[in-house]
Amino acid sequence: MIEYSTLVTGPLGENCYLLWKDSNAWIIDPGADADEITAELAARKLMPVSILLTHGHFDHLGALDALLKQWPEIPVVLRREEWDWAFTHAMNQYPPFYLHQHRPKNLLAPGDTYACGGLSARLLPSPGHTPGGQCILLTDDVPAPICFTGDTIFKGSIGRTDLPGGSFAQLNETLRQLTAALAPETTLLPGHGPATTLAHELKFNPFLQPEEDF
Repeated sequence: MIEYSTLVTGPLGENCYLLWKDSNAWIIDPGADADEITAELAARKLMPVSILLTHGHFDHLGALDALLKQWPEIPVVLRREEWDWAFTHAMNQYPPFYLHQHRPKNLLAPGDTYACGGLSARLLPSPGHTPGGQCILLTDDVPAPICFTGDTIFKGSIGRTDLPGGSFAQLNETLRQLTAALAPETTLLPGHGPATTLAHELKFNPFLQPEEDF
């Protein structure tokens, strides 16, 4: 059975997730606090086999350099639309807390599915918050589906679109496709804030309510 834990990292309170089966672990969105991530892996006797990024904002990848110093060969999964700006854009840093990370030599953009270390997931394109966002959906070896949504959707809200590369129209289309693709019982694990379910968001999230005719 697949398990996960949540670490709230950095001054912006970003959710980094460890996802594992047996002793193999994925690190999802290591935003900061590499020492704490490493300590959590060690405490659970886990070996990281991959790093997955929901998108390229600084608060979701700020621990990359430190982690890759320890495990230089593990792949880093990020949609290709993010590659050219995530490590170099002038606005994609927040000194002194978040600095530009080096572009990993093992960057992968595997498409719509990914498997590594006995874990597998669907990678759902989710542009809008950034051009190349992705949600990470697990349906195997879990009691109910789990979706790591990054900054696409939060409990009661959605990601901002006023940063470079953001698009409210794109995000609205992403939300339409995402809510159609996911089962209502899917647990949503966002990039900030508490977990929720799709059923809860369909009922209470104001951004997911149908438009009324006046």
